[in-house]
Amino acid sequence: MIEGLTVGERIVLLALDEESGELREAPLRVALAASAAVLVELRLAGELVERDGSFVVVGVPAETAGAVVAERVRSHAGETAREVLLGVREEVLDAVYRELSGKGLVREEGRRVLGAFGSVRHPVTGTAELAALREELADVVVGGQEPGERTAALVAVLHHAGLRSLLPGGAEAEARVAAIAEGQTTAAALGDTIRATVAALTAVIAASAL
Repeated sequence: MIEGLTVGERIVLLALDEESGELREAPLRVALAASAAVLVELRLAGELVERDGSFVVVGVPAETAGAVVAERVRSHAGETAREVLLGVREEVLDAVYRELSGKGLVREEGRRVLGAFGSVRHPVTGTAELAALREELADVVVGGQEPGERTAALVAVLHHAGLRSLLPGGAEAEARVAAIAEGQTTAAALGDTIRATVAALTAVIAASAL
């Protein structure tokens, strides 16, 4: 089941408290990380390309969160990755919640106020999938297994977003996480895609003083 999860969905699922359905990390940080993950996946899929320092949509994203980013790029031509991340963060987080709910991995509790989250929570119902995701990350980060494309992107985005607590392993795993994040393992295949996106993500988070 986790093979069908986008990187953004994996980030939000990992960040949720299983029982309370609330984020265990700063919502803005999680939203920016999820948005960066969407950018990474769109670029890897060839649905988003960079020309002259800005993005151009060349495909039709299947996922809702991807469509949010694509629409932002179309309607705000010339924006940098940093500007796109800031502009879509809330809509992307909302879209990811809906995607997870549609896949039966979370349930929405509470009610929205004028479309905003308000007192809405998202308890995890896909506990088996969450356990499998954590096991996969442990195999890569602690066990030394080579990461697949999405897992490498997940580790890189979490690392650069300051969400290291969502990854397994303690201080002894720091070098491994850094190696994956900096593209020294199979993540090297992601190349400029991850570097450009996480650079924008890091700049946004630093400016937000999170």
